[in-house]
Amino acid sequence: MLKLSAILAKKTLLRALALLCALALPQGAALAEALPEEAPAAEASAGRLLDEERESVRAAQRRLIELGLLGDGADGVYGPRTGDALRTYQAQNGLEASGHLDEATFERLTHVDMNALSAKDVQQRLIDLGYLQGTADGVIGPRSIAALKQFQRLNGLQANGKASPETLEALYAADAVALPGTLSQGSKGEAVGRLQRQLIQLGFFEGEADESYGQSTANAVAAFQRHLIAQGYSADDIQSDGVASPMTQYCLYDNAYTSYLRDVIPGQSDSEAGRIERRLYQLGYTDLPADDVLDDNTVAALTLFKAEASFETPGVADRETIDALFAANAPRAEFCVPHAIAAGDSGQVVRDVEEALVRGGMLTKMPTGQYNDAVVKSLERLYGYLVSQDDPNAPLYADPKALNAQAVETLVDGLLSYRSATADSSDEVRRVQSRLYTLLYLDKNGVDGHLGSDSRAALKAFQSANGLKTTGRADGDTVDLLFSTDALANPFPYRVEVSISDQTVSVYALNDKGGYDLQKTFTCSTGLHDSTPRGVFLNGHPVNRWHRFEKFNCWAQYSFEVTGDIMFHSVIYSSDNENSLRSGSLHALGNPASHGCIRLTVEDAKWLYEHCKRGSVVIIIY
Repeated sequence: MLKLSAILAKKTLLRALALLCALALPQGAALAEALPEEAPAAEASAGRLLDEERESVRAAQRRLIELGLLGDGADGVYGPRTGDALRTYQAQNGLEASGHLDEATFERLTHVDMNALSAKDVQQRLIDLGYLQGTADGVIGPRSIAALKQFQRLNGLQANGKASPETLEALYAADAVALPGTLSQGSKGEAVGRLQRQLIQLGFFEGEADESYGQSTANAVAAFQRHLIAQGYSADDIQSDGVASPMTQYCLYDNAYTSYLRDVIPGQSDSEAGRIERRLYQLGYTDLPADDVLDDNTVAALTLFKAEASFETPGVADRETIDALFAANAPRAEFCVPHAIAAGDSGQVVRDVEEALVRGGMLTKMPTGQYNDAVVKSLERLYGYLVSQDDPNAPLYADPKALNAQAVETLVDGLLSYRSATADSSDEVRRVQSRLYTLLYLDKNGVDGHLGSDSRAALKAFQSANGLKTTGRADGDTVDLLFSTDALANPFPYRVEVSISDQTVSVYALNDKGGYDLQKTFTCSTGLHDSTPRGVFLNGHPVNRWHRFEKFNCWAQYSFEVTGDIMFHSVIYSSDNENSLRSGSLHALGNPASHGCIRLTVEDAKWLYEHCKRGSVVIIIY
């Protein structure tokens, strides 16, 4: 049994030792000893090793190969050949001949005599740390000297290219700074994803972090390299060919690195302005595409960011602002900088308007970021409501198909907050009901403008969930909170969301923080000819293990009522017998096929039936 018990506790040291044992040990210049006194033990089963564990095995194998005890091929896999070689080595060195890579064996194998290192060994160490490319040939030429200088610079030493005792001690230290491996077009995997995410954060990459190094990634790397060179980094070290060299990545990931190049002022047009625009877009302060100009909208977005970050230099992107803007913990926007929008537009500003309309009880559909007919109708309703209240802001919304920046800002900033003087009007009651509906306290049929028993029960439920006195009345405190961003939705144990356009059912479970976690996603069949109703339906609950639809002379398993005759259920059967499946209903999943119900596979219908007990909310959207 291979032993790697201490590897996780000392994995940094392990990596260093694993690299050391790859060195040949011919006679060479005298060097001061720099190895720690203790090496990690190693413990794992063959074929089930972590990367660090596998590297320790590979390190031991390399040393066994050098000693002539193991054939070629340090693959990091502990097999019979490696075990036999270890037993031989242990027997020769007075160790217990167990064949295990225990602590004592690993320490003996990986011990390096610093007085016996050669030029070739130093080259190999520079290669292992990413400073030198190619193979170690023992010839110290310009490439090796340049690599050593780069190592010295990044490890706080005098960059003279000389292998002094101080330099060699740092070179073989466990905390020696290592450079990442080169990445280029065609590379794939997590290392590429990390590269892309960092380029996105610094405003050089507009794509998705898909872990695939394509042309767009190469272009972003080249842009970052040109930026580094403009900052004063050596063109020889960095290059600008779009290949993510070790030094390029080192700068990219260095916690001390600042991307500041120069101040950017309003009206300036260059790549730095574009980089600022892209970052503000990522953080949600603007939804307009970058045009490489620090125009009025970008200045407003930058000013909003500074307010969030507590800076006091409006409009100017100085060093402090840029460092904060491109930091990993840069504050995200609560809303987008307002600008004019019109029917047919899309983006974050449209979504902010939708959310303000939902929060104010004027819109009962889920925000989509699309300025569509639902938004137009909601704005028509808003205009009529403001006119009835003699609100001086009414003219801003006279044209429901177009809003100027002032109209957007006024709405998002709280136009629809509670008005105590009109709390008992029919329009105000409907607004309260609409908001209770979107917060999942009231069924859609309850939005009727009359404060009846259902509405009062919904108000009580809202008050209870939000820590208010449960009066069932739309008093000032209740409605103030109801129309605010702090209002808490009805905490159903499960939320079941049906997307008609995607033909999917997503089930979310309430977590201990008051949010919802996705539990399951099912493929479904909704109704033909738009026969599945849309909206929020409370009190979804299981009905029957087998359910007969008399009108259509068919059966289904695990029926779960949404509203009335609309149910979740399995695919269709001719009788209450699993052998009578109508295969056409199974093949139709993923496409509208029912008379209004939501069909699922038997397995998915059973899960819903068994887990989402009485009181689940069902939300059906297009």
